[in-house]
Amino acid sequence: GDMLTDEVAQVHRSPGFINSVLIGKKANGEIIKEYEASHGTVADMDAARLRGEETSLNPLGMVEALFGAMDHSADLAGGRDDVKDFTASLRKIVHKCMVEGKGTRDLCGPSGLTTEQFIDEVASQIGKDVSAATAAPTKPVAAEKDVDDEAINALFNELDTDGNGVIDKAELKAGLIKLNLAPIPMIKTLKADT
Repeated sequence: GDMLTDEVAQVHRSPGFINSVLIGKKANGEIIKEYEASHGTVADMDAARLRGEETSLNPLGMVEALFGAMDHSADLAGGRDDVKDFTASLRKIVHKCMVEGKGTRDLCGPSGLTTEQFIDEVASQIGKDVSAATAAPTKPVAAEKDVDDEAINALFNELDTDGNGVIDKAELKAGLIKLNLAPIPMIKTLKADT
């Protein structure tokens, strides 16, 4: 699993789209959690940054790890709802920017933002009411004419394991797990651990 997430992240030139949580217990039974971005490497982008060149670093894995760590810290401090409200609001802003094409180039294509432009965009949204905007349907970033039909057909055929021309729920689930894209109830998992 570690090697696959690292490879996928490198293909997208990012430090990873997801985060992971290392969970343990102290001798007294208190839960310990350490949050991190799941793999990926940006050595080439760091070298470009040091040369003064423009970069477009996807921060999703890192910021999701930071949000998780802040929420866990809020729990340790007696359930600081103000911290959790802030991280929930900031998470909505980050996701809204990415979905609306105002994210980094690895997800939003050549018209995406540089690292600094993305940070500025997120900062400009802080304090605005994003709940209505995130609830509304969003326009896809890629146009249908830009989609690689051969790649879609190959993916469909890979997921259609019985070859009947239909992807049923079991095939979709198996495919999402194989692609490391399966949704998991992270909120329930985190709440159960605290």
